[in-house]
Amino acid sequence: MNKNLVLLVDDDPVFTQFTQNILTEKGMKVMTAFNKAEGLDLFEKNRPSCIILDIFLPDGSGVDLIKPIRSDGSTTPIIMVSGQSEVDEVVRAMKDGANDYIKKPFRGEELLLKIEMVLEATQAKWELEELRTKVRTEEEYKLLFSLSNRMHKVQAMVDQVANTDITVLITGESGTGKELVAKALHKSSDRADAPFIKVNCAALPRELLESELFGFEKGAFTGAHRRKYGRFEIAQNGTVFLDEISEMHLDLQSKLLHVLQEKQFYRIGGEREVKVNCRVLAATNRVLDDLVEDGRFRRDLFYRINVVNIHVPALRDRRDDIPLLADYFLKRYAEMYNRKDATFSSRLMEMFLNYEWPGNVRELENYVKRFIILGNESQLITEFQRKKENGLALRQANGNDLENWAKDAGNRHPVNRGEKGNGEDPILLPEKSTLKEVAKVAQRRAEREMIERVLQQTRWNRRKAAQILDISYKALLYKIKECGLNEE
Repeated sequence: MNKNLVLLVDDDPVFTQFTQNILTEKGMKVMTAFNKAEGLDLFEKNRPSCIILDIFLPDGSGVDLIKPIRSDGSTTPIIMVSGQSEVDEVVRAMKDGANDYIKKPFRGEELLLKIEMVLEATQAKWELEELRTKVRTEEEYKLLFSLSNRMHKVQAMVDQVANTDITVLITGESGTGKELVAKALHKSSDRADAPFIKVNCAALPRELLESELFGFEKGAFTGAHRRKYGRFEIAQNGTVFLDEISEMHLDLQSKLLHVLQEKQFYRIGGEREVKVNCRVLAATNRVLDDLVEDGRFRRDLFYRINVVNIHVPALRDRRDDIPLLADYFLKRYAEMYNRKDATFSSRLMEMFLNYEWPGNVRELENYVKRFIILGNESQLITEFQRKKENGLALRQANGNDLENWAKDAGNRHPVNRGEKGNGEDPILLPEKSTLKEVAKVAQRRAEREMIERVLQQTRWNRRKAAQILDISYKALLYKIKECGLNEE
C-alpha cells in the first residue's frame, strides 16, 4: 500500500479539480479516474492508501466497484461521495464494504476529517489483527515444534533452509501441519515482510488454476473484461505455497517448471513476459515418486521442487504430542465459545491416545471443537468405539511397522501362491521380493479394503465416504478408479 496516495474516481472535472487541490495542499498524492474500469485498473497497479468513489459514473454505479476491490482481501478504506437522493445506493455501498460516505456539497475540512478517521480506524484494525495473528501464529509454531523429537528434527530442517531461496517439498499425510511448516519457512526467511500466498492445486479445475496462478489479459477469453494479476505477481518478493501440487495437470506442470527455471511467464492472452521474484514451496500427501513412475507427474519438475524434502510425521507416530495438542485446542475453542469450564475426562483422553488419527492434527482439532460446541463427551466416546469396531483407524505401513504389517498382510492374503485365500485375489510378487515391496503391496491392499468397507457402509455415498476417510471428493474418485472398485 502506497502511503498518502489517494485514488479519486469521479467523472465531474470541476469536483475532481476541487478535491485534488484540497488533498495536494495537505501533502497527499492524487490519482484520478473517470469511470469504473479506469478506477479498478489504477487500484490494482498502485494500491492507494484511500479511495474516494463517486456513486454516479459513466459506466454504472460506483458501488459496483467495491466488491472487485474487496475480492482479494484488500482493506483499503473507501469513502463514497453521494447526493441527497442516493440513500439506497449509500446503504448498499456500506453493506458491500465501504467505510464511510460524504454528501455533496462539502467543505474541504469535512473531506480531510473523513479521510483521517477512516485511515486511523483501518490502521488500528490492521494492527490489532496483526497482533492477534502474530500471537496465534507464534503459539501454533511453538506447539508444532516444541513437542516430540521427530518434530524437533523438522524444526532443525526449517531453521537450516529458511533463509535461502531453495525450493522445498513438504510431504506428509493430510492434516499433519504442512501449511504451518510452509508458513514457518516464510516467517523465518528474509521474505517475511512480503506476501505469503497459498494456492490449493486440488481445489480448482485446470483452466481456473492456470488463470489463478498466472493471471490473464483483458479479452483473453469470453468473460475476461479486465486484466487479472496472478498469484505469482501478487506474491512478488514473497512466497508462493503450492498445496497438493500432485493434483496439478501435466500441462500446468510444464508452465510451472518454466517459471521455476526462468523466473518469468506469460499471462493468459499476454504477449509480454512477466518477471517474478518469489520463493516456491510445495506440499503433497501423495508419494510423488510413484506418480512420476506412472507418468502422472513430470520427472523434471519433481527434481526441480524436491531440492530439499521436509517430511511431517503423522500424529500416530508422535503420540506424546496428543495431550498437549488436545489441551491447546481445548483452551482455544473454550475461550472462543465461552466454555471456559470444559475439561477432558481421563477416559476420553485415553481414547485420544489409543486412536490412530487417520486425519491427524486436523481431525483432533475437529473433535475438540465438536466437544466444546456440543458439550457431549459420551457422544464422542461412542463414536470412537464405533470407529474402532469398524476398523476405520487402520495403522499405516511405515517406519518400524513395515515388518509387522507385511507379516500380517501375508497371513491374510497369500503371497506368490496360485490359489486364492478368503475368496480374494492373492498378492502376486516376484520370487525375490524385498520387505519394502511386500509392505507396499500390503498397504495398497489394506487401503483398498478400507475404502471398500466405508463405501459399503455409506451405501456408496461417495461424498459421505470422503468425509469419513478425511480425503477430498476428487481424491476418493481417483482411488475408486485406481483400486478398480465398482458399485454392485
